[in-house]
This record gives sequence, C-alpha cells and structure tokens, in this order.
Amino acid sequence: MRESDLRVLFKRQAAIELPAAPISIPAARRIGRARLLRRRAGAFGSPVLAAIAVVAVVLVTGLFAAGPRQPTTTAGGPAAPKLFNPLVPYASVTWYPYRPSLVGSLGWHTGLLLRASSRSPAESTKVVLYAAGWCTLQSASLACGSTPSGTRVDLTVSGRAPDVQGQAAYWTRYAGGDLAPLRQGPGNPEILAFQYARGGWAVVESTGTPADLLRVAASVRYGQTSPLRFPFRLTGLPEAWSKVLSAEFTQAGPGAQAPTANVLLLGSPATRPGTAPHNTLTVLASTGTLRPPTCQTKSSTGQVSPPGPCPSKVINGYRVFPSSPSSHPGEQTLFAADADGLYLYEQTTGPDAPLSPAGVLAHHLQLLGPDPADWTTVPVSP
Repeated sequence: MRESDLRVLFKRQAAIELPAAPISIPAARRIGRARLLRRRAGAFGSPVLAAIAVVAVVLVTGLFAAGPRQPTTTAGGPAAPKLFNPLVPYASVTWYPYRPSLVGSLGWHTGLLLRASSRSPAESTKVVLYAAGWCTLQSASLACGSTPSGTRVDLTVSGRAPDVQGQAAYWTRYAGGDLAPLRQGPGNPEILAFQYARGGWAVVESTGTPADLLRVAASVRYGQTSPLRFPFRLTGLPEAWSKVLSAEFTQAGPGAQAPTANVLLLGSPATRPGTAPHNTLTVLASTGTLRPPTCQTKSSTGQVSPPGPCPSKVINGYRVFPSSPSSHPGEQTLFAADADGLYLYEQTTGPDAPLSPAGVLAHHLQLLGPDPADWTTVPVSP
C-alpha cells in the first residue's frame, strides 16, 4: 500500500476545506499509476496504513510467474493450496505484539498478504503466504514469489528457528527482490520464514522481538472460509474483465474506528502464467468520503484564478471527476468524492479496454451504500 496516498486522503477528509488542487488530485493520480502500484502490491516493507479514508488500488503487472518452482517440503501433513481464492482470504493472524488500529489483506491467486498496524508508525506486521510450489530453499537462501507478480523476495538464511506449529522455521535476512523489509539499513532485524503446510511457505515480519515474531507465526489460522464483503456489485462486464485477479480489504482493528475499503482488480481469463493482463479494470470503494476537490486555472499571463469547482459530470446521480490525461497510454480514471456515503475510484488500463470508467459506472456498477449489512460477497456476476 502507498501509505503516503492514504495519509493525504485522510487529512483531506478531516480538513474543514479541501485545499485547491488540479482535477487530478495527487493521491488519486498516484493511485492511477500502474507501475507504482506493482511495487505497492508487494510492499513487504513500508509501514502499513497508519490512517485510512480510502485505500490505494492494487494492481500487479502480472499475477503469475512463468511457473512455480519445486520447493523443499516436509514429509506428511496437509498440502498447501495450489492456488488461493482472492475473494476468500485463506488465513488470518490472531495475535499481534500491539493493539492494531487497522488490519487488512491483499489476496491474489499465488499469494496472500496479511497486515496490521497501530497508530504508531513503529508498530506494524506483515505475513505473506505463498501457494504450493512458489518458494525454493537452497543451501542458505530462500526465494519466494515472482518478479512478474511483484511478490518476489530473496532471503538469506542465518539459522534454524524453533518450529512453528510443528513445521520447520528459519531466521532469515532480506537479500533483495520486490518485497522490501519494514526496516532497512545496518542491522536489519531478522525475518521469520517457515513452512505452514507441505509445499507452502510463509514469511513473517513484525516490529518487536524475535519472540514476538514466533508468537505472530504461531497465531496464524489456516483454511479460513469467510469471504470478503464488497460495497458494490459489477454485472454484465465484457469477457475481458470477467476474472478477479486480486482483491483487497482494509478495516479497523478490534475496538478501533476507521473507514472500510475494498478493491477489486479484474482482467482477462486468458491471462497466461508469466504475462501481464492485457486490459484491466480496477474498482475501489471506501466508506471514507472526501469533500469535492477545487481547481485553479492559470492564464497565459501567469495569473492564477481563485479556487473553484473542478470539471465534473453526473452519472447515475453521482457527481464524478475524471482525472487529467494520464501519461500512460490507454489509462483512464475517475472518482466520486461522495457517492451516497462512499468514495469511489475506477481505473481502466490497456489500449483495447472495452469500456471507459464512465461506461462502467453508467451500465455495469451498482453501489450498495456504506452499511456493511447491505454489501455482497459476490461482487462480480454475469
């Protein structure tokens, strides 16, 4: 997650008035930049959300690598899933060395990222689970994930750790890859890696002591079946966007208060291992709303006009703001600051995208309001 985007948007929500901004407000525009989002999807290392009003969208440039590697496995025991269902997080963490104010997950077919943070930037936790066959332990190195999916991490094994739930575990240190550690620099803290099931590995990093890492790892519960709930429903989409490539949610921790945000990334079912989706649709909705943005214009003489309403249009009764033209060909975005109690963000990418974000909102997207009781576990249907 791009925490800087979240902080900007959260501050704007809390502000009495929004500062003047161009139509592409900085956070929304950064959200729309796909090449930055791939880094965020595997952000093994920036502190997780300190405050959230709207969650930045997840977009990986390829959800699969050319093929999984054969890992060193333990004998016996249940096998790890060959693939995950992004809509149903496979695991959950039940203990943290602090009281989390925000918790969330990012799921795609070959991995699952679980995370939590407190109001203090010094307290955060990340647990990454890989599907069967996506990690390799060789000598003193452990490699997991893939570069095309933005989930690769290379770890140097420094020694054996106490077993975790009866499975082999190792102390490791970050050696490279897409997933940077929470804390970087001399004396990087150790990262715990262990086999959570036959063929499947997990990587745990958390602020605190090595004993805290072991306790976090021991608290992970597997085989969870509770699906995510979404504040929107997509129906009748073109086939190019009929497959859920990844899903994400963020919500308040136990006893805390914060908006809830959900993100879906949709692409073509013809996406092959090792290739990036040709066209994608991203939909983000959050219970945290924004004030409408204001814009200023600059004349040829250099004079700047007073802040005023930004260009907008009304679609299905919602006032929406298209972002300024993107520097990335084939990329279009729009957002609604307040669509009946929800913040909405849409992005389409690809030179052959079958619809614009406006077309999706006009004909295929139904918003379900801010009450979770009205949300759906089936966000995409024919």
